[in-house]
Amino acid sequence: MSLSRFVYYCAVLGGWSAFIAWMLLERPIRYLGALGDSAAAIRLWSVVAPTLTATAVGGAIGCGFGLVGETAEQWARRLRQSCFGLLGGAAGGLAGGFLGALLHTYAGLPRSLGWMIMGSAIGAAEGFARKSLRRVRNGAIGGALGGMIGGILFDLIAGPGTEMASRACAFTMLGIAIGALIGLTHVVLKRAWLTVLDGFRPGRQLILDQVATILGRGDHLPLPLLGPSAREIENEHARIIRQPDGTYVLEDRATRIGTLLNGERLTGPAVLRDGDLLRLGGNILRFNQHQRSGEPVPSPAAQRSPAALPDAPPLAPAAYPSTITPPPPPPAPPPASAPVPPLPQSPATGTLPGGAVPPHPPRMPQPPAPRPPSPGPRIPPPPPPPRNTVDR
Repeated sequence: MSLSRFVYYCAVLGGWSAFIAWMLLERPIRYLGALGDSAAAIRLWSVVAPTLTATAVGGAIGCGFGLVGETAEQWARRLRQSCFGLLGGAAGGLAGGFLGALLHTYAGLPRSLGWMIMGSAIGAAEGFARKSLRRVRNGAIGGALGGMIGGILFDLIAGPGTEMASRACAFTMLGIAIGALIGLTHVVLKRAWLTVLDGFRPGRQLILDQVATILGRGDHLPLPLLGPSAREIENEHARIIRQPDGTYVLEDRATRIGTLLNGERLTGPAVLRDGDLLRLGGNILRFNQHQRSGEPVPSPAAQRSPAALPDAPPLAPAAYPSTITPPPPPPAPPPASAPVPPLPQSPATGTLPGGAVPPHPPRMPQPPAPRPPSPGPRIPPPPPPPRNTVDR
């Protein structure tokens, strides 16, 4: 999916997850809170109730957020991410809810501090599920910002003595803020990404946050290229590798039809630059990258030079050459033989020395004499006209 749609789904699932968690806990929490009437029980419950609520809400938001992805991933992988989000969100909600309620009850500090801890744990858990430290960092930053904004809105909407509808709206706004800020932080802090321009589902985008990203038509890939346009490409056709210096290298995996970069077939690893076009079969993808200050910009010469890429592994030769070799030149004609000089003859007799008779030169065949034209068949002369006789 596109990155803007990714942010939208993060916000929607975050809001729905928080609303469902509140709906399941609202009545039990109110029932348990009415059991104790003493001042000590009320103060204790003012810490326990937000802790339990934050644990459930955090786990629900983390579980729902794990189902969102900017790529078409398998459901088994999404369920694994949801489990990571459930555990991380519940742990963050437990810690943040307890700390926020404790500081709010006994120190008078805003409860948004606890929501910030919960949001940060939700965002970091999604990065741990994908085994990406960059997503852990971006998710923690976005979750903390979302928790702070959602916590401020929560205190404004769900104040003391508010009705049930206000609390439902407050929890929903908290989930929307955490989900939207986590997704938005991933989009804003992205370093490099791919956009499908033509082929299977144009408009899809993929953030390159992994060390190695495989491109092809395999269903297990983060950006599968399916349909008729991928009829000739391999399951794992090409690979994009992030180098330690921040550059990205494209290499073909010794495929039959090869990979085109800006219209030229790859013969070895090539450094990608912002705006490069990749062609895999009938699919065209555009590479974009945000260059930071102090990072080297690859030159066109270094982009196509495999020697400038010491960290890229060598590739096997392609199945057939990228250019058509010209046909071999025709063989040279044999050298002409030198003329044989004539033998000396006797001027008187015309014989060779020793009395030998010189051979006569071969007689050339004469063309046949032209035949005279045939006169054709003879036409007999017409008979004489009959004589006119007069009867006497």
